[in-house]
Amino acid sequence: MGMVEGSAQNIRTRRLAMDYASLYWTFIRINIKAKTEYRAAFLLTFLSRGIVWSTEFALIWVLLYKFQSIAGWGQYEVMFLYALNLTSYSLAAFFCFHPFTKLPAKIQSGEFDELLTKPMNPLLYLMSREFTASYFSNVAFGMLFIGICISQLKLSLSAWDFFFLFITLVGGTLIQAAAFIYTAIPSFWMVRNTSIAQLLLFDFKDFIRYPVSIYPASIQIVLTLIVPYAFINFYPAQYFLGKQDFLMFHPLFQYLTLAVGSVLFAGALLLWNWGIKQYHSTGS
Repeated sequence: MGMVEGSAQNIRTRRLAMDYASLYWTFIRINIKAKTEYRAAFLLTFLSRGIVWSTEFALIWVLLYKFQSIAGWGQYEVMFLYALNLTSYSLAAFFCFHPFTKLPAKIQSGEFDELLTKPMNPLLYLMSREFTASYFSNVAFGMLFIGICISQLKLSLSAWDFFFLFITLVGGTLIQAAAFIYTAIPSFWMVRNTSIAQLLLFDFKDFIRYPVSIYPASIQIVLTLIVPYAFINFYPAQYFLGKQDFLMFHPLFQYLTLAVGSVLFAGALLLWNWGIKQYHSTGS
């Protein structure tokens, strides 16, 4: 009897999960349709963002064309770091940029309280409702830049290498998504936390535009063990580029991007759930 009840409960749980997944996907589709309804505006946004990222890509190339290399990293090797960072950031920003950068304002205005009244997971509801379709352009150009670097570096990648590239991007996306969530969580207790967001989302990430090996040991330790952004691009790039630039760390680090991303993201979810339990409405 107990086994039958357990089986029925599992079936109900799976059906409920499928219903929720369908509902979240509906929110995303509505958002995409709304953005693409005005095709000219969507296309202009796509092109304008492409110009911005292409200009930044070109500036790195020009800088390295003059100096030839940075700490033994050539032009397209450094640009490969840039492309990995851009692509994983854009994939994370699809779901996380608007939900978590706007969370302080939503809490302050009382709008966040409305999310908690829904019979849905607040985090998933927030991420699907605030999905940012315009980041398609960022991902497209990030993948284009990865392709350019692979071509220019004449990298001969096997099926496993492409799979590992996919795994690397998934892990990097989890790291970037976790950063968005971590910077938003203090909003449950602080009215403004823009300095934390600026530090984690932008200031620290500026370091990984270039090989981490150019920085002092203290910075290398921070970017590896404390704010592990080096796993987004620097360590996995060692695998694809055939480098041995592991600094004071073990070569195994080149394979750990997905593991690091999974741990950080799981920690972000746990902290988010704890923050929700501690949250008190502003009464607005």
